[in-house]
Amino acid sequence: MSYIDQLKQTYTSLFVYDSSKGRPSGEYYLFRINNEEVVGIAAEELNEREYNLLSTFLQPVQHHEIALTQKDLQWKAFIDGKSESLRLLKTPYKIRFVLFTVSDPSLEPDTFREALQAFFPFEMPLIWLNETKGLLIEEFVDVAQEPVSLDSVVEVLMSDFYTKIDFYVSEDIEDLSHAPRHYTWAERCFSLAKKYQLGQVVSFNDVIPYVFVHSLPPEDLYALNRLMLAGVEEDRDLLRTIKVFLESGSNASLAAKLLFMHRNSLQYRVDKFVEKTGVDIKQFEQGLVVYLLLLHSNL
Repeated sequence: MSYIDQLKQTYTSLFVYDSSKGRPSGEYYLFRINNEEVVGIAAEELNEREYNLLSTFLQPVQHHEIALTQKDLQWKAFIDGKSESLRLLKTPYKIRFVLFTVSDPSLEPDTFREALQAFFPFEMPLIWLNETKGLLIEEFVDVAQEPVSLDSVVEVLMSDFYTKIDFYVSEDIEDLSHAPRHYTWAERCFSLAKKYQLGQVVSFNDVIPYVFVHSLPPEDLYALNRLMLAGVEEDRDLLRTIKVFLESGSNASLAAKLLFMHRNSLQYRVDKFVEKTGVDIKQFEQGLVVYLLLLHSNL
């Protein structure tokens, strides 16, 4: 008699999960057996004591974890620090992490997984972290393999699934032994990208300035704002103008074009900022500090 048959004698509602049949109705708990099959048991058949007992020799599984393959599970254990090594059939020479969120928690994980995987040359490890957040590990096994452009991917997926999707793309990681550390860094960067609403496809380069300003203690931020933005803190139109001016490399003509204003009007605002604050933003060091403070203001 198999292990599953033995459990069925005690829990008559037990079933073996089959992704092709979709999710069964009703409340149920899921457990993974020998890292392979996933079984479900109706919640009404398990009290808290029995659930805790089963959890000691079976692995509890959340609904978003059902579709994890053996490769997914191996990567998850590795980046979570629960395994010291990876035993892959073909080890990539480099990887990059692609974290993503979807706004619709009712999105079917298997369907989204299939749609996302279609953009890659072969199946990549994809780990759902919760109902709305996941991690795809883009593996590079051939030097001729090109990274997938997520800008085109996000447009197609949002059109197909009618849900808001955000991606964060990490730096390339060539030493896989450092992958767990890079993953922690990627999680932090993605969190900042979401906090400051940096866009639907964000890379580590986009986040780096925010890492610096976000790391400052609140008292330091207060002191810098008081010193560098004195007299203009409430003038958000002026501050937005200065932000675009600095993002344009202090090129007044380019900034004026981006802001749809005359160059002389923009120059007037820059002069007004310098006069009121005493900060010469055309000097690199002073302009850099002001720019970081404006990033934190999330204008």
